[in-house]
Amino acid sequence: MSFIAAAIALLVCVVPAGLVMVRGEAADAVVGYEFLTAVAVMVFALLAEGFARPSLFEFPVVLAVFLYGGGLVFVRALERWM
Repeated sequence: MSFIAAAIALLVCVVPAGLVMVRGEAADAVVGYEFLTAVAVMVFALLAEGFARPSLFEFPVVLAVFLYGGGLVFVRALERWM
């Protein structure tokens, strides 16, 4: 139960990062995106542990790799405004 509570607590951190992504400059949006990806990976790992499903640990690992690549694409797309 404590892992699920920790995942919910981490989801509260998503709100300020989302506001930074929407209202900030391009460089701030990149930082917000990278923060959101890190939080998302941690939330999914905590939920897998909280629900005692060790087979679901593959999803956060694969998600971390794909979101890192997505961050690079995001920076490349915003490169002209930075």
